Amino acid sequence: MKEEQDLIPYSDDNSKMGYKNLQGQIVIPAQWNMVYNFHEGLAMVQNWQYGFIDKTGKVVIPLEWDNCESFSEGLAVVERDGKCGYVNKSGELVIPLVWNYAHPFYKGRAIVFDDKQRYIDKEGNVIWTRERTAPQMIKISDTCEMDINDMVIIEDLNELGDVVDSEEFFKAIDDILEGNGKKGTSDK
Repeated sequence: MKEEQDLIPYSDDNSKMGYKNLQGQIVIPAQWNMVYNFHEGLAMVQNWQYGFIDKTGKVVIPLEWDNCESFSEGLAVVERDGKCGYVNKSGELVIPLVWNYAHPFYKGRAIVFDDKQRYIDKEGNVIWTRERTAPQMIKISDTCEMDINDMVIIEDLNELGDVVDSEEFFKAIDDILEGNGKKGTSDK
């Protein structure tokens, strides 16, 4: 996903954060403890709790979440009291807070965890469940791991190249499955 970089985070003398444009002019004054890059027109901000703002600095999803992830495919992971779900850009909880851990959506699916690893669709329906609960993980990069028994078996992990994050990893896997990338096999 191409990051929206017309507004960049900055920190003021009081250690509060806001956003400047590429010319260095303050667009959104510093008022949060932490700010993140914009994705799909919204940015995650944090003052003890997390929420989202638009590019005018207006809070569009109140800072009421214990943790969040950036928007992906119109939905963002949110967490409260140790349970995760998904909100839309209006702040409506569209997939309930039932998961112990949740990943952002990619190509209409997301990996979530309760007592098992599951894949869900954008309506929250479980579309696949891993029956065993203790996957054996291989480190792909500093920020990405892969279950060696997952849906794709890579003949040589080095063929994936430098993988920066899980989104890039899934794209590399999709390219392999579609014949556009390096060699690999599917167990499906």
